Amino acid sequence: MATSPTLDRSAPPLQDLPSSLQQLGGASRVGRIPLLALIYAVGLALFITIDPVQPWILLALTVLVGLGADGIIRSHPAGEFHTIADTAPYLFVPVLFTLSSGLFLEDVILSYWAVPAVIGAGVLMAATLYAEHVSVEPASASFPFARFVLNVITYLTAFGFYAVVYGFEVDLLPAAFAVGLISMLLSVEVFREAEADPLRALVFAAVIGFIVAEARWVLYFIPLEGFLAGVFLLLVFYLATGVISHYLTDHLDRNVLAEFALVTAAGLAIVIGGRVLG
Repeated sequence: MATSPTLDRSAPPLQDLPSSLQQLGGASRVGRIPLLALIYAVGLALFITIDPVQPWILLALTVLVGLGADGIIRSHPAGEFHTIADTAPYLFVPVLFTLSSGLFLEDVILSYWAVPAVIGAGVLMAATLYAEHVSVEPASASFPFARFVLNVITYLTAFGFYAVVYGFEVDLLPAAFAVGLISMLLSVEVFREAEADPLRALVFAAVIGFIVAEARWVLYFIPLEGFLAGVFLLLVFYLATGVISHYLTDHLDRNVLAEFALVTAAGLAIVIGGRVLG
């Protein structure tokens, strides 16, 4: 039976479209970044202002940010993403930043600081989404700056979780497991550029998670609480991920080690000074 020529026609695959049209399609998705950041800010404001706290709001917001970020990443013209496993490494920071910022702000922000805190978090989310999109293409001129932004937000996300673990007074075993798991997932972002083999990157990330979990266990015997404990765990995370990342990229030398030693010493001075003065 013959079919209608109209039915035989189909839309050309994306690869067959002119590059200008492909870029236009990608740009339309990038234009959704401010919208997704605005939705995130509104959801965050609802979560931290509604009393009593409604955990489902933060969970729904996290899922929404994850789905939106996945669509933005897939729209990149240089990307080849077929399954969720392909985009997952680009989603850890936006998703975990959503959880971390919600829990952290709900725990520490007073009512009159809620508005500037939510606006600042929304700006950071927009920066995160844009940087993740840019980082798909290492040859991009904006790639180094995007990596810098992602590293900064990764460490901010880690600190938020570390501080929340103490603020919510989580028991030792689940606290160690939680900071270890979060540290492992965030390490995937740090190692994404340094290690091309996903399996090796995951192994190194698991090592980071184990190290930070052990540090949380050690803190049980050290009289540190709240932000000071969060800063200490952040120092451990920063030192471990930094050294391994430079090792993987063959940039680990005496100057780099001296830089990490200096930053670690400064951080420990802050922790010890805060403990003594507090």
